[in-house]
Amino acid sequence: PGDILLLEEGDRIAADAVLIGDNSLYVSTATLTGESAPVRRTAGPVREEDPLGCPNLVFAGTSVTQGNGVAVVYGTGKGTEFGKIAALATETRKRLTPMQREIIRITRLLTIAALIVGAIFFVLGFVFGKGLLIAAIFALSLIVANVPEGMLPTITLSLSLASQNMARRNALIKNLDSVQTLGSATVILTDKTGTITRNEMTLREIFLSSGELVSISGEGYFAPGEATIANGNDGSAQRLAFFLSAGTLNCRATIHNQSLFGDPTELALVAAAQKTGTIPDGFTRTGEYPFSSDREMMSTVCQKDGAPFLFSKGAPEVILPLCEAYLDETGQVRPLAPEDRERFFGRAGQFEEGAYRVLAIAYRQGDEERDLVFLGLAALMDLPRPEVYDAIRQCMKAGIRVIICTGDNPLTARAIAAKIGLPVEKSYTGDEIVAMSDDELAEALADSHILFARVQSRQKMRIAGLLQDSGEVVAMTGDGVNDAPALKKADIGIAMGIRGTEVAKEAADMILIDDNFASIVAAIEEGRAVYFNIKKFVTYILSSNIPEIVPYILQFFLRIPLPLTVIQILSIDLGSDMVPGLALGSERPEEDVMNRPPVGRDERILDREVFKRGYFFLGIIEGTAAMTAFLGFLFLSGWQYGDLSIIGSTLHLQAMTMTLLGAVSCQLANVYTLRSWEFSSLRKGFFTNRLLLAAYVIEFLWIIALLTVPPIQVIFNTAFVPPAFLLLLVPFPILLFISHEAYKRHLRKKERVRLNPD
Repeated sequence: PGDILLLEEGDRIAADAVLIGDNSLYVSTATLTGESAPVRRTAGPVREEDPLGCPNLVFAGTSVTQGNGVAVVYGTGKGTEFGKIAALATETRKRLTPMQREIIRITRLLTIAALIVGAIFFVLGFVFGKGLLIAAIFALSLIVANVPEGMLPTITLSLSLASQNMARRNALIKNLDSVQTLGSATVILTDKTGTITRNEMTLREIFLSSGELVSISGEGYFAPGEATIANGNDGSAQRLAFFLSAGTLNCRATIHNQSLFGDPTELALVAAAQKTGTIPDGFTRTGEYPFSSDREMMSTVCQKDGAPFLFSKGAPEVILPLCEAYLDETGQVRPLAPEDRERFFGRAGQFEEGAYRVLAIAYRQGDEERDLVFLGLAALMDLPRPEVYDAIRQCMKAGIRVIICTGDNPLTARAIAAKIGLPVEKSYTGDEIVAMSDDELAEALADSHILFARVQSRQKMRIAGLLQDSGEVVAMTGDGVNDAPALKKADIGIAMGIRGTEVAKEAADMILIDDNFASIVAAIEEGRAVYFNIKKFVTYILSSNIPEIVPYILQFFLRIPLPLTVIQILSIDLGSDMVPGLALGSERPEEDVMNRPPVGRDERILDREVFKRGYFFLGIIEGTAAMTAFLGFLFLSGWQYGDLSIIGSTLHLQAMTMTLLGAVSCQLANVYTLRSWEFSSLRKGFFTNRLLLAAYVIEFLWIIALLTVPPIQVIFNTAFVPPAFLLLLVPFPILLFISHEAYKRHLRKKERVRLNPD
């Protein structure tokens, strides 16, 4: 503190400081306030409660866009506004994600169930005289059979695969739990500048003083474009070229070889001239009347053929009173009558109602700012990204509310909302939010069609918190330091990858590589796919528990050898189920995934339907297959019921191999039919999931290894089985596939009847 800062155009300010001198100083505070337009900063005493609103203060992390100044440092490091917001972000705690809560619930539920089953059979074993050791071994075996050991690693790997898919769609996930949370998002609180819009001013329309309305195509600074003149005549093109020449001669901004320098408004003028091929010829700049907040205009003096010319641009209410004439439709200079002046003001008002920023451009022969000749009006806007309109439509169909929450002014925000098809019935400013109680703000948030403008970080946090309290799952975008606490507070904080500050990126759960709102919607689609994919492979894994449990229960009550060993159970859970489970986790989104409402925050992955399909439908078929293979092989091999002398023999090992193959073969059919939760899996191409193909190859190689490779046979207690006996396995995978496809068809029919009872 106490150091002197010398501020020049283009400088990034290193500390919070108070101005003691300025010369037309403008600063971009977008990283702190979200305000897209540079703001005027002036030296001199000012009384203002909010430091960010004080015009005599400049802040660390902001940058000088125009002019120069001298300032005295009063805050550095954690003492800056930048540092205070960063500290607030670190203090903000997140609540558990739906995925974290569900994994805790699933783990707890299955562990308790396994322990209860194990305890019951331990007591039964002891009561039925099995002996303490045998009862304990039996109970432990049942616990192992009941616990799906492969589920948690499969979930983790599936989330990792989904995060890779999201990265390919320009969404970089920092926290794997956030992948599924995206699928649960019910509200997106989005910034406007750079996310909804391009963050590039574009000169869109020109109204020439001669009456022509000109449209300029090409969005942004570098896109090609052309001018379309309505109601033009033979001289319209020349008058347009002179208008654009006058504008560019009055600019400091430059665009050269994909590099930019200067104010966004001036860059838009230069870009429009380049799109139309306008090159000011023969003019040499000799002087300047700089822009200031008092004058609200800027003029340059140029020489051509020894004669001085003055070109001016500024607010219409400043330029038009200085004009005494205008260029008419014949290219002649005509005196400016009061009705002409009103006509030009009226046209400027129409542009402003459309949220355009309007510049008036004029000139004169001479070098004084008086008796100007009016040339026309330029209408500029930071245009919406072209993909955003369709993305908003997708959100509406998916039941996701989109709320613009910006530091910009309400008029501009509402105009942009209208352009992207986002209905807005009521807008609130930051000052109005401060004046509202929590109940009043919560009531306002219940309205689907609202918008927030001129909001600051703490207000964004408050909005996010109240939405969460009402049961919403909130995704929030941000790029500035001021957004970091709100990003941390939201269920999904989304930072901008291109223009986002490091503080915002650190606080966020996801980084949007291309800063594009449409990429958020693509990521939500992937997040929803993850939810249903996890549901599929949890069902898949639970269904394999039944052929692991049933053999132990039957062996407890019947005089039969042990059908399956613990090591064989683990070979299923941690071996043969893993890659197929991952294949289900990598399935592409269901065809209607974005036509459904969001996954509720309290909606369970392990719900009644998953239990029903996994344990009592698919699992029963698999359990039947495993025991049919075991007993069928024994009886066909001449075994007599109750003969336990075969335990440990080759015949016993072959029978256990059949049990294992019965479970594995059914899982091969199971993984394919579970590719779709509601629709027929036959509609999905066999070769569309490469991981599934790999799973089938690995499974078949594993089966061959179990049957033929001696070291594998020793480890997993298996033996070669004559091929004829393998025919016992064939009916059950077919039965499982047909039964599940019929079940899904039945569910679809019930859903159609529910939606259309007539």
